[in-house]
Amino acid sequence: MENGFQSFELAPFLLKGLEKMNISTPTQIQQEAIPNILAGHQVVGRSKTGSGKTLAYLLPLLTKMDESVKDLQGIVLAPTHELAMQIYRVLEELVADTNFNIDVFIGSANIKRQLEKLKKQKPQIIVGTPGRILELTQQKKLKIHLCKMLVVDEADRMLQERETRQSFIEISKRLEKDAKYMFFSATIPGRLLEDIETLIRSEVLLVSSEEKLETKKVEHSFLKVEDRERIDMARRLVHSLKVKRGIIFVNHLDKVAETTEKFLYKGMKAAALSSDSDKHQRAKVLQQLQSGEIEVVVASDVAARGLDVDDVTHIINIHPPVDEDAYVHRAGRTGRMGKKGVVITLVTHKEFFIIDKFQKKLGFTFVEKELTYGKLNDKK
Repeated sequence: MENGFQSFELAPFLLKGLEKMNISTPTQIQQEAIPNILAGHQVVGRSKTGSGKTLAYLLPLLTKMDESVKDLQGIVLAPTHELAMQIYRVLEELVADTNFNIDVFIGSANIKRQLEKLKKQKPQIIVGTPGRILELTQQKKLKIHLCKMLVVDEADRMLQERETRQSFIEISKRLEKDAKYMFFSATIPGRLLEDIETLIRSEVLLVSSEEKLETKKVEHSFLKVEDRERIDMARRLVHSLKVKRGIIFVNHLDKVAETTEKFLYKGMKAAALSSDSDKHQRAKVLQQLQSGEIEVVVASDVAARGLDVDDVTHIINIHPPVDEDAYVHRAGRTGRMGKKGVVITLVTHKEFFIIDKFQKKLGFTFVEKELTYGKLNDKK
């Protein structure tokens, strides 16, 4: 711990908690974010899934909280129920040996039960989905005006979807002017930074893990197709590569259902995941992929947020992603923890320039492949 988390001046109980969790070395995003948050900066952290961003904000958040003050001091907002629960479980581990009161409020849970709990015990730190937290605040059951710090996880998604954006705005209106904000996101699209600064009427500092994609064990390749062949080519690739745990990415919501239906019609074990999927559908699909009941999940970029499945071996992009950030986000689902992975992007002749652009920006070479006689080989 000496050269690791010790240097950050975290609360002593956190160092013990990290030791129990067998975490000794900070990741890149933790090294960038923690000192800046502790120094009082409002940050926007860019970091892909699996890079340790939850601890990057929970550790400084908890260090700045006061156990003896019984008011609500910290809020973590997450756009999906399962992400909120994941964050809450980490928080639970970190405060296990303290007297902090913590709670989680998600839209799918029984609100009466939540109200009963709030009568008995006032939490000092809460995690939850913005809609439910706003609802409890409007009913005057949660007093958030004294809250010192607010974290928004998956900020790009939260602020791009109308409903969650509106809930965030309503929540932030109720906080004191000196409350500190932290935003974390796998990608920082377009004008997100300016948007955040406008919303909170304050400057933010961008911290980034800027981790290179794992390229030693992951093969990045592309295949030339005609536009109308995309789905069939993806199906043939799954079949010839004998994919047992893969994710098929599409760029448009309507293509999620169409691709899944065509796969199922051909007798493949596939399931769809779109931004329309509710909490139960998501949980079921993830469980099916993890258990091997299905071989591939067909997903849109938005739906794949917070999609944490171990040992994904293949990513097939039916359409090239919109930019290199999105490519990193998709490709980062495979080749984790030094395991092998394959990412294949299907491009038409007109889309060749996208591969060139990605190669320049990401700093590695994409190998052109062809599928002949049911075998995937380097293009001669």
